[in-house]
Amino acid sequence: MNGVFTAYDRILDEIADFYQKLNTPIHYPDGMVVVIDTIYWGRVRHYSSFMNAIPHLKIQGIEKFSQLLEASRTPGRMKKLAQQTGISAEVLRILKHDIEQWLPKNVALSLLEPIQKYKEHIDQLTHFGIIDQLQMISMGQTPLARDALARQTGIPFSSIAEIVKCCDFYRTGTNLSHIRSRIYYEMGLDTWQKWADSTAEGIIAKFADYVHIHNLETVRLIPWPREVRNGIEWARLHLGIFKVEW
Repeated sequence: MNGVFTAYDRILDEIADFYQKLNTPIHYPDGMVVVIDTIYWGRVRHYSSFMNAIPHLKIQGIEKFSQLLEASRTPGRMKKLAQQTGISAEVLRILKHDIEQWLPKNVALSLLEPIQKYKEHIDQLTHFGIIDQLQMISMGQTPLARDALARQTGIPFSSIAEIVKCCDFYRTGTNLSHIRSRIYYEMGLDTWQKWADSTAEGIIAKFADYVHIHNLETVRLIPWPREVRNGIEWARLHLGIFKVEW
């Protein structure tokens, strides 16, 4: 099983494989084609530029995704890197953007709204040095690890599990308060494994039932099939970075 921080150790030599996965069309029996590139900027036309950039980056000691992200984190650093390597600012901006989207986000537990009901437990976790989303997932990636953390901190196992689940569900650090995200979670689609194992038809039907039961039918909430299929394929792809065992 991959550790949470595995994605940060990915080497730049794998950039072609990285983009191939993002841009490979997925064909469904009903004719719909899904490509998981909606939040990424790199396209096939950029590949040669990316591959040509790698040797120049290596000369500067940049061999991993995380090192490139750090070297281009600010406009000043990116400008300096462009000057040192001769790589265009456009190529560096695309790589920086896409790597940031790929790597799981490091978000402080205090900023994750869904787990603020566990404020007392978050304070306890902070006391033990666990202050952000990735640390929480890493320390609770398996049932045994969650049990050990519960015994170490004195926090109930059920609370530890729910905090880890929330952190993993919102691993990208975006759309934390979006109404559809909340509904997906509340209707039980609360892990990426469940997303990866689901069908768009099943998710949409369950979503529609939730909307009806909770009298939310006056608002256009039901997701489109393409949106849900993108979510399913995103989950399958990103479980290759790391997964939490339940």
